[in-house]
Amino acid sequence: MDWLNMIINVIAIFAGLGIYLGVMHTKWGREHEGYQYAIMLAAIIAACLVGGLLRFIFG
Repeated sequence: MDWLNMIINVIAIFAGLGIYLGVMHTKWGREHEGYQYAIMLAAIIAACLVGGLLRFIFG
């Protein structure tokens, strides 16, 4: 099993969750709850970028 990639995936998942929760718990996030799915998509894309960056650095 490739432990490094699994750890990177877990970090990327938590980064995306943290970004989403961080945005949604701001005043701006509460005002724009109608765009929740777009914000979630942006957080997922950001998590993929974090994972790709970590793979580039540690890969």
